[in-house]
Amino acid sequence: MIGKPRPNSHKFPHEYYEAKSRLWNDIDRIQQSIASSEEVFVEDKILCVRLEEKYEAKSYTPSSIVADTSMRLVGGRKYVIDPDTKGKLYFVRAKDGDLAKFKNTLSSTRKDGNQSWKDQICTIRTIDLLQPKEKALGFDEQWTEGDVEVVIHPLGINYQDAINGFFNTTGISPSDAAVRTYDDGLTFVCTKMNAETLTKAMYYNPLRSIKPIEDEWDDPFRMSPITDVAPQLPDVIIKPDLKIGVFDGGVPNDIPLLAPYVTNYDMVDDPPTEKGLEHGCAVSGAILYGDLYGKTRYDKVENPRVSVESFRVRPAKRTGDAEKDFQMYTTIDIIEKVVRERKDIKVFNISMGPRGAIIDDEISRFTYVCDLLSYDVDEGEINPLFVTAAGNDGNLEEPLNRIQAPADMVNGIAVGSYSYTPLGERTVASYSCVGPGREGGKIKPDLLEFGGSMNRLFIAVMNQGNLTGTEQGTSFSAPVVAEKIGKLMAASEKIIPHLARTILIHHAESETLEGTNEEGFGYCPDDVEALLECDDNSVTILYSGEIMAGSSVKLPIYMPEVNKHKGTAKIKWTISTVVNPNMKDSDAYTNNCIEDTFYPHEMTFNFSKYGSATKKINLMDQSKYEEVQRLMDDGYSKSDLPASKPAKKSFREADLRNSDFKWDTIIRKFVSMRTSSLLNPFISLHAIGRDEGLHEKVRYNVVITIDVPKYDGSLYDSILQKYRNLSPIKVQNVNRLQATNK
Repeated sequence: MIGKPRPNSHKFPHEYYEAKSRLWNDIDRIQQSIASSEEVFVEDKILCVRLEEKYEAKSYTPSSIVADTSMRLVGGRKYVIDPDTKGKLYFVRAKDGDLAKFKNTLSSTRKDGNQSWKDQICTIRTIDLLQPKEKALGFDEQWTEGDVEVVIHPLGINYQDAINGFFNTTGISPSDAAVRTYDDGLTFVCTKMNAETLTKAMYYNPLRSIKPIEDEWDDPFRMSPITDVAPQLPDVIIKPDLKIGVFDGGVPNDIPLLAPYVTNYDMVDDPPTEKGLEHGCAVSGAILYGDLYGKTRYDKVENPRVSVESFRVRPAKRTGDAEKDFQMYTTIDIIEKVVRERKDIKVFNISMGPRGAIIDDEISRFTYVCDLLSYDVDEGEINPLFVTAAGNDGNLEEPLNRIQAPADMVNGIAVGSYSYTPLGERTVASYSCVGPGREGGKIKPDLLEFGGSMNRLFIAVMNQGNLTGTEQGTSFSAPVVAEKIGKLMAASEKIIPHLARTILIHHAESETLEGTNEEGFGYCPDDVEALLECDDNSVTILYSGEIMAGSSVKLPIYMPEVNKHKGTAKIKWTISTVVNPNMKDSDAYTNNCIEDTFYPHEMTFNFSKYGSATKKINLMDQSKYEEVQRLMDDGYSKSDLPASKPAKKSFREADLRNSDFKWDTIIRKFVSMRTSSLLNPFISLHAIGRDEGLHEKVRYNVVITIDVPKYDGSLYDSILQKYRNLSPIKVQNVNRLQATNK
């Protein structure tokens, strides 16, 4: 007989008693450093608990070591073990008395019988202080001075002491900085530094990170425009009620193509610039009309499906007032204010942002704010959606070519650009920034949309009279996707922004491109109306809902009697979630996720017995009854749920094959099976949460496409006839199915 493994018999990298002794020495060294080193401390000290490689699961979080003290875990990130290996680092806030108490515990036998404590002790590589070089991120050898973003650890009620200590240590005046603190979270400080001040800051213990900010918001790849006379307005002007918000450089009130459909708000006191207005007009025009290629002065545009609320947030020039001097922070403040106040706008376009590739070990304030605004809505409200430009530094060397904030947000859509080859084939634009994204949204950009190139420029509305001009950049790809989101929402009130996001990603196409880092999920579909169609034997079903972490929901895949038809069936699904971002842990940025499981046949179950091979049996087959009885008599047990089937991811993972997508907000998968193997299939969604997300709601949107080419008759009609809880989404003469999930 094969015996069961002994609980907790896992071979850890360190023996328990050796680990206790080594960690005691670590704490002793920290105490000596506090007393004598050049590092500057406040009452609350920040320690680093560094775990060994591959001990990143939730069960290895060092929660036991802070028990019985006032020590607190205050975030985490990855750290470098060697050039090819990274481990998980946890930040711990502790007072002097906590260190002494922890040290005494390590030297005693008091917790030697606590298995959780022992396991966690055995996975720790070292306990130490964050090194100065680990705090300075993204600086090159040529850097001498400039704007920086400083991140200070959460010190609870003592957060002001940490802020004051930073200014005292660096010699920077509070009047020369913009400070933003979030409840029970990090403090962000935007200020100007030189190399000497940077060195001082690096030796400040509460400092989590500091990185340079290139506050350049202009699109570096836009062309000097070649202008032409714009097309004409329609004979009858109809301004749509559905609004898309734009944060940009503003729009004049006298541009013929824009004036009927755009309302402009000046959110800053400084006068607009020509470059800002040019950018703002081009972006707003792209939302209304898309790319105007092929439209002449003799043509008439159609009334758009959306209107634009343009919020001018640039420029916010230096005035001597720090609250206004740091343009990025002023812009973020405005975005926070507008999104929370303008409940009538649920889609926002951001085609401006600070230059510079994202850094995995830190989250910018810009990204965090956008993710939080997407999630943090009142009960019953619709979550807003941000459509962001990926950035135009894709032609730089790695890693400088990565996407730029806030395109790394996990609750939004990051849009890169495609262009055309001389032969007319689509390809990733050379300037388009690439992925991967950060934890929680590794597949970035989400979509590619046309953004112009030397071979075929993007035709946009100009800020000069009744003219169009030529442009290129991801700044113009993003609003085209925002326009398509608006079209989907305008088609039916049942299509909310994040459901529209899911639909576009679901239908995105990959052609000749290689690797998800460049193309994300693929090319954004051209014909939005076509996405709202169901063929006779290809049907799409939509779900929207929310579940608590720890709960599950069953989503039926409606396929009436498909097992009586010959051939194969392909089932493809895309799931998006809107989750609460965790600003304190860059390696665990999403508090929640969805685990999906596909069950192809409701009457096929697994029969299992420890030490024996699992049997899969279709209980619809009466000839199997005797076998089932024999198995049960022999000690086998039947699974509670039907047998599941692994699905394939519908994107290539050549560049990201070693990544774990479990906590990502987008899931896209498919299965292909013989119809005879299917009977009332369904997908189970199980919501899980990390420590801070254990009691949070997870909002989800799901798109499922069922394709049965050889179905005898109309699958669409058969579904509607059999399943009365389904209702078609009627868009003029276009139908789609909407499932109600209660």
